Amino acid sequence: MKNLDNDDLDKLPKLKSSKEWLEPQPLSFMEALAKEDVNAAIKSILYRENYVIKELDKYLQRHDFLNVRRREMLYKRWVDHVANPLQKIIAEKVRSHKKIKKRRQEELDTFLKYVNKKGSTFIEHYDPKDYDPFYMNKEDLNFLKVTTPLFRDPLKKAQYDKDDEKRTLLQCETGT
Repeated sequence: MKNLDNDDLDKLPKLKSSKEWLEPQPLSFMEALAKEDVNAAIKSILYRENYVIKELDKYLQRHDFLNVRRREMLYKRWVDHVANPLQKIIAEKVRSHKKIKKRRQEELDTFLKYVNKKGSTFIEHYDPKDYDPFYMNKEDLNFLKVTTPLFRDPLKKAQYDKDDEKRTLLQCETGT
């Protein structure tokens, strides 16, 4: 644009004739306009691309953070509801070895008294009235064995509920 003086403000710009409009513009002028348009388009595309990349990075970082947080919460829930209770049950059973040891000692004492009374014994030849080595095994199948109660994992609660529902439906259908 030209710098306009006060004198130029009073005059209207000269109108182009139709001939001037129809004359082809110089090639360098057209190339300059094309380059400016291309450069502007490239800048616009690069700006949008950078914006999309930044937003995608933010989204991926947030997604990763939420996944890590979800895993941490799931692990904490598992520790609180599964690992710690199971650890307590195991520790309690390990501490109860004294009871098992005492029962074994009582069984051994009973056996030794019987052997001292009879002189010699064989597993095939014993009198159940005097001494039955399998008495407690017949009465209690878990005699001298450490057992833990059935443990229902709270993280699998949905699966347990679904299994219970299927079992109930099957019982209703079969009538048992």
